[in-house]
Amino acid sequence: MAQALPLTDSDLLESAPPRAVAAADVRVPLHVVAVIFVSIALLVINASLLIINTGQAMDSNAHYARSYEIKRALSTFQSVITTAESGQRGYLLTGDTEYLTPYYRAMRGWRTELDRLANLTADNPARQKDIAELERFTAAAIGRLEQTIERSPRPGPSGNADLVGTDRATQTMDRVRSIVDRLLVEEDARIDALGKAVLRDVWITLGVALLTTVVTVAVLIGLNKLLQRYVGARAQAEGALLEANQQLNHLVEQRTAELTELSQHLIRVSEEEKAKIARELHDTFGSNLTAINMDLNWIQRRIPEEARELRERLQRVLQMLAETVELKHEVIEGLRPSHLDNLGLAFAMRSHCREFSRRTGLPCDIDVSEDFDDIDPEWSIALYRIAQETLTNITKHAHATRVHITLNRDATGMRLRIIDDGVGMAEGAAAKPKSHGIVGMRERMRQVGGTFTIAPGPAGKGTLVEAFIPTAAQSADVGNILRTGS
Repeated sequence: MAQALPLTDSDLLESAPPRAVAAADVRVPLHVVAVIFVSIALLVINASLLIINTGQAMDSNAHYARSYEIKRALSTFQSVITTAESGQRGYLLTGDTEYLTPYYRAMRGWRTELDRLANLTADNPARQKDIAELERFTAAAIGRLEQTIERSPRPGPSGNADLVGTDRATQTMDRVRSIVDRLLVEEDARIDALGKAVLRDVWITLGVALLTTVVTVAVLIGLNKLLQRYVGARAQAEGALLEANQQLNHLVEQRTAELTELSQHLIRVSEEEKAKIARELHDTFGSNLTAINMDLNWIQRRIPEEARELRERLQRVLQMLAETVELKHEVIEGLRPSHLDNLGLAFAMRSHCREFSRRTGLPCDIDVSEDFDDIDPEWSIALYRIAQETLTNITKHAHATRVHITLNRDATGMRLRIIDDGVGMAEGAAAKPKSHGIVGMRERMRQVGGTFTIAPGPAGKGTLVEAFIPTAAQSADVGNILRTGS
């Protein structure tokens, strides 16, 4: 049986256009790759600089905001101690105790404001010293304010207020105010410097971002042009490759069709030659053997009884002749089953199944739904050969104990199923290049428009071989016959 020979790589490359072979080797140019990496590096540098400059600007802005907080805290502290001093002086001058309310409130709040200043300047050792000095003088001034109130039992216009102590407290408060004023001036200067630093950082950030953006845009424009050239070359190469693939596909299809036609032609020729040889054996060899048998029997009848040795030898010759006739029958049935041509597919399948059981000792159950006298002879021989090849494979490889064959027909088509309970096929065995029997069975089904499958048997045990010829294949065969005038 002829098989379709596969196309080799050298055959395909020899048939492919040179332009397509060159197109398949199109790669991204090195300068395009370099520009891509430069663009990525510029984008990374741009992002890094923006992050650094933004961080610096945010840090300067944080210091700027903290200086404002310090300034507000100093102003609040100054307001608190001024309130305390004004309340003490109003009480001493008027004797009205209502002046003591803001005084006591200020006495309770000045240390809170001072603690707030200490927290705001915790990272500035110089400011911590100023806060400590401010706390010392403030405590002294507050102490003197308290002493003047304690030493003035009868304050008022006509009372005996401790004016000397009040003057000393005022002097101490002036020292406190001078420290606060100095700190306010320093914070104003710091705020001004920080504002300039923030503005400078913003401009630097904008400048760096603008510069790197311009450079990156220029590089990307160049990259775009390079990529356009590359994409154009790639599209041209892909077009050439597609054209080459189409040509190769056409060549493969053409070669496959030619080899398939050749394979099917060889199958038909083989069957015709087998049929011719079978007829020759039956007509010529069979008639000769019959004549020999008749002559030997005639001789046997005329040999005297006392020629015992001669009669025994003649008997052995007749036995060998009978075995030769049986062998001739088996050879003829193997070449072209006479039952198939004379009695139909169903009878031939039953007969072959019985002969298989007789030769191998394996039970072969067959279920045939009808005689199939009206089917195409091509279908008959294809299905018979598949059953014949499958039973041969079962005998050689399956180690089965039973075989079941089903042959039936329905509205969709004709189906042959052969199931054995043997060891089954090894995985991938059906796809091996040397599986000639399987390739031949598949090719026979393709020739009549059918399908051929091999799968594990029921419950994963044994092997299931199935050949199916759809009803549409009959119409196609008739159409081909009508078109060709066969």
